[in-house]
Amino acid sequence: MKKNIIINAVMMLLLIVLSSSCKKDQEIGGTAVQNLSGDWYVRVNNTGAYVILSTYNTSANVATEMWVRSTALKAGTTVIGIQGKVAVDVGNQAFTATNTANIAATKTTIPTFSVANGKVVTNGTTGPVSKTPTDSISFDLTINGVTYKVEGYHRTGFMLDEQP
Repeated sequence: MKKNIIINAVMMLLLIVLSSSCKKDQEIGGTAVQNLSGDWYVRVNNTGAYVILSTYNTSANVATEMWVRSTALKAGTTVIGIQGKVAVDVGNQAFTATNTANIAATKTTIPTFSVANGKVVTNGTTGPVSKTPTDSISFDLTINGVTYKVEGYHRTGFMLDEQP
């Protein structure tokens, strides 16, 4: 009798656990700026090595702003570290910023930066080695009155296209 009570209690507990764990999975969606987001290999003024630049949604996840970040941009020997919010036009895949606060933690102090002519072009280029179609990014970056042209390509995911 006591054995039956224990077995029934265990079965009831098991039934409760199983029934409460059968919830539907949440549908995972994209972000408001997903067509502009990702990791990019870019160069400044079409010289030097490619470095990583990241673009991603803000915590508000709105279609009007995103973060731009790269602490490794270089113009010659000058390191240009930027991290700040830029205004976005998702429909035109464009972005801009005027004197946005720079919160990048780099040795060079750059209090603000501006972005003009920011553009992402879907399948606008190919991976340098794999020749896989990928998006291109370009923008004019102005720091302390000096304008730099930043251009590059979206990471393809192929090891051949990964930059050192």
